[in-house]
Amino acid sequence: MALFYQAVLRDGGQRLGPRLRRCFAAWAGVDDDGSPRLERSRGRTRITLADTEVCGRYSLDEPTGTGRLRTTATWAAGPRPERSWVQVTVEGDLSATAEPVRAPGFMPAYLATGRATDGAVPVEAGVHVVGPEEVKDLTGRLADRSRAVPIIVLTVDRTDPAVAASCAGHLAEALAGIASVVRLHDAKTQDELNTWLGPDLSVFGGGLRTYLPGVRPGAESYAMRHQPRGGNAIREMGTRALDVVITGVVELSAHRPVPPDIRPTAPRVSRILAGALDPAALHAAPPTPAAIAVPRQPKAPGPAEPPRPPIPEQPGEPAPDPEPPADAAPAGPATAPAAAGSDAPGAAGPAPAAPAADGTGALAADIAERLADHLDDAVLEALVDMARGGDSETTALIKTMSAHLDALTRAVESTGLLGRRGRGDEFERLRREYDRLELDYVELQEHERKAQDRIRWLESRLAEHADPVYGVQAPDGPPEAESLMDVVQRARKQLRRLDLPDTLDTEVSRLDVTYPRQRRRWTGRAWDALRALDAYAAARAEDRFTGGFYDWCSRPLPGEPHIIPTMVSMKESDSVSGNPKFYRARLFRVPAELDPSGRVYMPAHIKLQPVGSPAPRMHFLDDAGGATGKIWIGYLGDHLPNTRTN
Repeated sequence: MALFYQAVLRDGGQRLGPRLRRCFAAWAGVDDDGSPRLERSRGRTRITLADTEVCGRYSLDEPTGTGRLRTTATWAAGPRPERSWVQVTVEGDLSATAEPVRAPGFMPAYLATGRATDGAVPVEAGVHVVGPEEVKDLTGRLADRSRAVPIIVLTVDRTDPAVAASCAGHLAEALAGIASVVRLHDAKTQDELNTWLGPDLSVFGGGLRTYLPGVRPGAESYAMRHQPRGGNAIREMGTRALDVVITGVVELSAHRPVPPDIRPTAPRVSRILAGALDPAALHAAPPTPAAIAVPRQPKAPGPAEPPRPPIPEQPGEPAPDPEPPADAAPAGPATAPAAAGSDAPGAAGPAPAAPAADGTGALAADIAERLADHLDDAVLEALVDMARGGDSETTALIKTMSAHLDALTRAVESTGLLGRRGRGDEFERLRREYDRLELDYVELQEHERKAQDRIRWLESRLAEHADPVYGVQAPDGPPEAESLMDVVQRARKQLRRLDLPDTLDTEVSRLDVTYPRQRRRWTGRAWDALRALDAYAAARAEDRFTGGFYDWCSRPLPGEPHIIPTMVSMKESDSVSGNPKFYRARLFRVPAELDPSGRVYMPAHIKLQPVGSPAPRMHFLDDAGGATGKIWIGYLGDHLPNTRTN
């Protein structure tokens, strides 16, 4: 699904969850009973309200023509009140004729309940009218380096003052939560503000200007990045003239980076709401391998194995009565059944199950007790072994445990105690589980990248000095990036042995905008691949390594960046190379010193995602050992056409 709108706010006010839930429920038109999890459906529209004392998530999933749109509001209490946060997103699949996405209707009502900020400056529910005495406060907001939301300033229209007020209200409603809308009270206020802004950044004549974060009066290298909108267009077209402003700010919100403290917390909200994580662990540090391997206390001895029921004799022969054990006591009356699986004296076999109201809990407890008693400790310890590398023996143990759990699951389901799920209920459960697992997967990828980066740094230090460096922080950890465009821009600045032309930006930005949920898993892989290419090119140019990039990934120099060899393919299949259409799709720009035509065939590529759709690829030309000593990146985008995609 594409991400169309994203607001990330700080809210240190009292009762954050109830305030947000009340506004969301009123907007969604659902009668909220305040239960921890409320789900309602109206035709193809689904509303879910779920929360705890420390976090919550509210969503509205509705059809829009041939597509769907999902609005989600997630909140979490911070370690300090001022660090509590709210994230509101609108994502989905829209048809070409659908209405453009604007701020959800509950946002103005929610913002009016407290004093939310973007982490630096207030984000008001409506228009902020500024007079001469408030110019200093406005300039402070504009210059704040920590500001994340745009500030839209509307000036006075002397011919029709009502136009500015009407346009300001329209902007404030459409951009609630992702921009601050300011209307200047009079001409004196406008002159004082322009004196501070300077001629390049001034605004006047009934027009408006969108000031992006990082305003630097007198030092702007490109002042037009703060886009103006003339007063004549606004007077002639009214609010229609604001569509380009609204669209630009909404699209900007979808690319706004999520603050570093929210990124690891957000995936835990899903697990807490699903009951898979204790609420106290919302802000806990991730567990270390040492914590996972803490020795467990010895198990308490379990109950004795119940006697097996007698095996009937062959047909035609009367079955002998079972002999009671020597210390057996008389059985109780039939009207007082024992718990299922009881080991009480006198029970010749499993006692009859109690009625459903009383026996379900007893049966579940007995199943858990028997499972804990019969699972071998080695199976549980194999989980830790697998996390540290694993081998064929531990894999076999895990498969054995999985088979046992599958059999147990089938046995429990066959009793009918769990009830029958409808097709719709099962679909909803699987959808929620998929969303939670996807967030978990991205979080685990980030942890693994950071761990691998530190391991490489430690290996390089050990190789150079043979000194113990355990516990010393690596100087250059893997950078955080919210989009592939961030990765490309950083590579252009930092990786000197790579050439990434501007022609990459079209396909890279298309991946960012079209697949917002997957892009985080690609950013880490793309950065790791670019770093590995840069390190390989430097080693080749300095005669520290011989061989190709695939060889580098198979046996890199100690501590140098690399990726797993399975991500690298140095050629295309014969069906691609021999097809003129597919061949032409892999011709990319290079300097004339490499090829007089300015374009060469680049079959070598890196798989950011091995299979599926989309499956991004990075095509490159290896000239590390040639005239330029560089790696030339020709393409970064979705899978190019081949026999399967065409």
